[in-house]
Amino acid sequence: MGVLIGLVPALFWGIYPVWMKKVTGGNFLEQLLGTSGGILIAAGAVALWLQQGVSPHDFLLYFLSGFLWNIGQIGQCWSFMRLGVSAVMPVTTALQVIGNSLVGAWLFGEWQGWQTNLLGLAALIVIVLCVFISNGALHIAKEEALVYVILLVTSIGYWCYSGFPHYVTNPNGLAGFLPQALGMFSGSLLIYLIGRHRLPTSDAWGVRNLSAGLIFAVAAGSYLVSLQLNGLVNAFVITQLNVVIATIVGAVVLHEKGGRQLLITGFGLAVLIAGVFFMVRV
Repeated sequence: MGVLIGLVPALFWGIYPVWMKKVTGGNFLEQLLGTSGGILIAAGAVALWLQQGVSPHDFLLYFLSGFLWNIGQIGQCWSFMRLGVSAVMPVTTALQVIGNSLVGAWLFGEWQGWQTNLLGLAALIVIVLCVFISNGALHIAKEEALVYVILLVTSIGYWCYSGFPHYVTNPNGLAGFLPQALGMFSGSLLIYLIGRHRLPTSDAWGVRNLSAGLIFAVAAGSYLVSLQLNGLVNAFVITQLNVVIATIVGAVVLHEKGGRQLLITGFGLAVLIAGVFFMVRV
């Protein structure tokens, strides 16, 4: 059951980037604000249904998790506009898997013994290789290098998003969804104000992206439950199977890749899946 729940965020996070680029549109500021707004609406509905609260300590951790999520999200949304979904997803997935796996394994002690650490590091190497294969990363153009650097730096936000809930004193799955969503919306609103120098009073693109936020909310809420059932390493690694959905659908629906490129990408994704399942078994 834990693995099945862990696959729910993988499915919806896979749909999310393609939906945002194909259906809702807008620039990365509007996508960020609309997504967090949709998440906040869903989290508010869940909070009314559950009628459960969290301690001030846990509230702060969940809030910081959501607030710092914006760093990773803005880097990803910005990169989608420049490289496309099918090019960005394998890279951001590898960065998130590596960062969160090492945080969970070494900071939270989820890898015990030298053999487990060795196997885990071997799986991470496999995942990195899959990105090189699927993206043809040996032939990165100079103008694309900056995008990959920004993806690397902003991935720190995703690591914090996954890691902070691990420190809560009373884990209760969806009870932390609302404070996390408040952190997401507060951070995205601040970024929007800095970028636009005005309030989003009549932003049609931001409103359209509320639907993307509702899709993201299903993934984010079920991920909080998966964290408690599967642990940080397994929960996060399972969710990263979203890269298969996002990359293939992005390549086909958005016409970002075709023919030989799609075959190479498919092979790279197969290697990624192998690395993911190997990691779960560590």
